[in-house]
Amino acid sequence: MTSIARLIRLGFIAGDVKTFTSIHQATFAILLGTSAFLLSFLRPADDVKEIWLLTGSLLLVLATVGAFFAHRFKHTALPNLVIPLLDFAALGLCRLATYPDGAGLSILAFTPTVWLVMTFKMRGAAIALLGVLVTLTPVSLFVGDAPTDAARVVLALILPVAVILVSGMIVGFDMRLHAANQRLSSALQSQERLTRDLKKTGALLRGTGASVDVGVIVLDDEGSSVFENPAYKSHLAAAAAAQPDEQGRFQSIVFAADGTTRLSPANTPLARVRRGEFFSDELYWVGEPGGDQRALAVSAVQWQGHPSIAPHTILTTHDVTRTQHLIRARETIMASVSHELRTPLTSIIGYTELAIDELEEETAATTSATAEPGTASSSIACHLEVIRRNSEQLYALVEDILLEQQAESARLHLNISAVDVASIVDEVVRSLQPAAADNGVELRIEEPASIIVMADPRRLTQVLTNLVSNGIKYSGAGHHVTVIPKTDVSGGGFDVRDDGPGLSPAEVERLFTPYFRSASARGSTQRGAGLGLTVTKTLVEAHGGEISVSSELGHGSVFSVRLPIGAEGERQ
Repeated sequence: MTSIARLIRLGFIAGDVKTFTSIHQATFAILLGTSAFLLSFLRPADDVKEIWLLTGSLLLVLATVGAFFAHRFKHTALPNLVIPLLDFAALGLCRLATYPDGAGLSILAFTPTVWLVMTFKMRGAAIALLGVLVTLTPVSLFVGDAPTDAARVVLALILPVAVILVSGMIVGFDMRLHAANQRLSSALQSQERLTRDLKKTGALLRGTGASVDVGVIVLDDEGSSVFENPAYKSHLAAAAAAQPDEQGRFQSIVFAADGTTRLSPANTPLARVRRGEFFSDELYWVGEPGGDQRALAVSAVQWQGHPSIAPHTILTTHDVTRTQHLIRARETIMASVSHELRTPLTSIIGYTELAIDELEEETAATTSATAEPGTASSSIACHLEVIRRNSEQLYALVEDILLEQQAESARLHLNISAVDVASIVDEVVRSLQPAAADNGVELRIEEPASIIVMADPRRLTQVLTNLVSNGIKYSGAGHHVTVIPKTDVSGGGFDVRDDGPGLSPAEVERLFTPYFRSASARGSTQRGAGLGLTVTKTLVEAHGGEISVSSELGHGSVFSVRLPIGAEGERQ
């Protein structure tokens, strides 16, 4: 039983041609021979044509023996033609020998028919039809005592017609199978090309990833790593794991941008990415403070190369330790220089004001005694006023630099409370009215309203003063600067509108960049370092608010500040 199963598997599943041909022919021979001899045995001897039965059996044996040796004819299709024709002849003779009871044997004609059609396609169908017409149809038409009438002709033609239909179906199926095989072959070739390309691309990516100093890790949609390069392993892989402290509690060795605030394991970059968060160029420090800390700029983006591929997340790390050390050194130097400058400037301003006061007193006393104006004293007073004014401008610049450094190093402290915007607006406008008058600018408040925001009153005053001062300085004589308290979905605050020269789109983009001055500012007589708006933006964002600007050349500008809205008595 095991041998028969193995033969069947070899012939019908594994596709061995020799085994398939042998099984096919042997099955046909056994079925035909057994049926014919049973019919001859069951019929009276005078009704059985033994000569035709023996001849048919001999042809059947020849065809079966030939099937077992057909594999030796590798370069010709002759066995596939001769064997089916011998089967047709044997079938016709057995049909003749067992007439009329052997009519059912005609159905076995489909076995050699299928063989011929599968081998020779349409030509095989024609040969099979000819074989049926020569070997079986004459027996159905002329053998026996029944007359050859129309009914007998119809019955005789059923088998040829069925052979034609079956042959057509086999040819059709074969053509469809061939087309499907071609498509499959083309798809397999494309798949092989794609596989080769993927292998090349993979090797290139691995080689590139290993040669760059940017850390890269790729996560699938379930958060599992599918690729990571050596740079990432040296940057963040060790830091992603929690480390036990002295009490056995687990904590990460990843710190926030200040380098001292330790992040929990759940807030490390990799943990955030696995929660579905995305970010760009966020600064982290890896390693304990005071040791060999490493600064990393970390970004996470989602990538999907093809709609059929699930989206992946790419996390990149870039070592910016040297840059951060240089920035810290610059901040230290700037802070030190600013502090060193502020002390003598305070002294200069103080002594200058004292000298001006004493000179005014002496001038008043001398004038009353001599009744003559002191020309020399007046000239000295003018010089001292210039010294005081320039010292105050320099002092304001130093304060702006210090404020910017404090904001960058997260050392800017705010005293937040509930503040009425109307009172701040009124105070600033009244204090800047003389400057507006000196510049020929009309300064006014439009639609005053009580709006309560959460802010540091001193810093909010500084913000509004910077914006209104800029409007006064750069609008020019004959223009207007208007302060408008406002609230919207972004919060509460104010707009500062002027009808001055305006700004180009390129200038608006760079307006809050440190040390940037617009073309109109550079062309004016007003001096400045380009830090005022940078400091203003820093202060607004430190409050959790936002500042925006809309401007058009020749049509003025509008600066909008919005802060969180609060209620009286609230503290933050």
